[in-house]
Amino acid sequence: MHGSSLDRADLPDAHLPYGNLLNALSSAVIASTDAREAAAVLHQLVDGTDGLLTRLAELLDATADRARAYDRDDGDDDDAFYLAKDLADAAVQVRRLGEDLHVVPERMAGLSPPPPTHHHARAAGTPRPPVSSAPQPRRAL
Repeated sequence: MHGSSLDRADLPDAHLPYGNLLNALSSAVIASTDAREAAAVLHQLVDGTDGLLTRLAELLDATADRARAYDRDDGDDDDAFYLAKDLADAAVQVRRLGEDLHVVPERMAGLSPPPPTHHHARAAGTPRPPVSSAPQPRRAL
């Protein structure tokens, strides 16, 4: 793995590839060499459109919808209703978490030191002539 980029080679073949993906994201943060690299990985978690938390909330909503579809409406099966409610509530919590964490990538990137700036000794902006170490000729009086 190089910095914050992920490749299929970073994900070992396993029974639970999505857990491995999260592990790869964690490894990318740990392996990052500066806070901006870590911020790029964190952006994948909290992006409001395609981030992992947004997609997890969508998955929970879709699963809640499926649970509602399995409700038999015969009065005896409240499990589907309560399961759907629990999943929908979890989706809301995940969305709130994403909203709470949306500034984390920017805050992480802010931990990087600013790029070095070069301050010149002369305020006028005109360059000083180079100083030579060669002996200077004597002036006649």
